[in-house]
Amino acid sequence: MTVVTTSRKAAPGVRSFAKDLAFALGYSFLTRGKMGLHELNSIDTSFLIISTEPAGTRMQIFLCGEPVADYLVKNLTIEDRTGTMSKEVSVTDQSVYDVMKPYIRVALSREKGGTMIFDGTRRRRYLLGLTPYGESCGTSDTAL
Repeated sequence: MTVVTTSRKAAPGVRSFAKDLAFALGYSFLTRGKMGLHELNSIDTSFLIISTEPAGTRMQIFLCGEPVADYLVKNLTIEDRTGTMSKEVSVTDQSVYDVMKPYIRVALSREKGGTMIFDGTRRRRYLLGLTPYGESCGTSDTAL
């Protein structure tokens, strides 16, 4: 089972985002505290870390303590969900899907609105624009 956590001293918005992502994926959210990567790896060899960077929010997927996917959230929109809640995390970009699919539960979708789309708790729908980390320029439009 994969866990989702944050950087050690995450802002409340980052923690809320990480908890909703864990909920959407059906994974556990882990309050990280002072745990390093070694301790996280001893709990589960597959985990996601959501953190804040100067350029925006960063999403990293780790397997056996090594990063296997690394994205910067360039655009983040949180909408009020209307209708029924989706029980999956949708990815609209084939290349992002190909990278993430071996490690987390994602579905390829043609839905419009963002690179990654998922429904969180409290009737929230997240629409994320993802860019591979290191390929982005400038700052994020929306920081958590």
